[in-house]
Amino acid sequence: MTIREIAGRGDLWGEGPSPDKETLYRLLEENYCLERAPFGREQSRWFVTDKAVEGGYGQTVDPSNTHSFVLSGPKKAFPFPVFYEDKVRDVIWTLDWDAILDHLGTLGTKKERLAWLIAQHSYLPNKAMAHLSGRGIATVERRRREEAQNDG
Repeated sequence: MTIREIAGRGDLWGEGPSPDKETLYRLLEENYCLERAPFGREQSRWFVTDKAVEGGYGQTVDPSNTHSFVLSGPKKAFPFPVFYEDKVRDVIWTLDWDAILDHLGTLGTKKERLAWLIAQHSYLPNKAMAHLSGRGIATVERRRREEAQNDG
């Protein structure tokens, strides 16, 4: 299954909101299932990590099967990550999405939810943090800047 297919399958995620495609990429990267690597001179691509391949969870594929980066160049070869359908639930379980949603439910205010998300899950995209916390994207961006200034 592709990342888009996994993100689009609400039945895989249980109760509560499911992550969108961008959020899913970040969750998979944070949990060592995906990595971004250089591909060509000015490009990068997502690849299934060696750990996930060795565990039998997925692989990086080039659907054309006729192109290689070396021979055809980066415009013809387009590898992308896929996860095996029978292992997708196991992969999702490792992401702890349910635990994130459960903990957010224990926090009383939008401000508390956003502060916790920034402190514990800063890898999530601004759009996801805004949706999960109930705050606006501009507020999330401002709080991230403030945190970066405080840390620096």
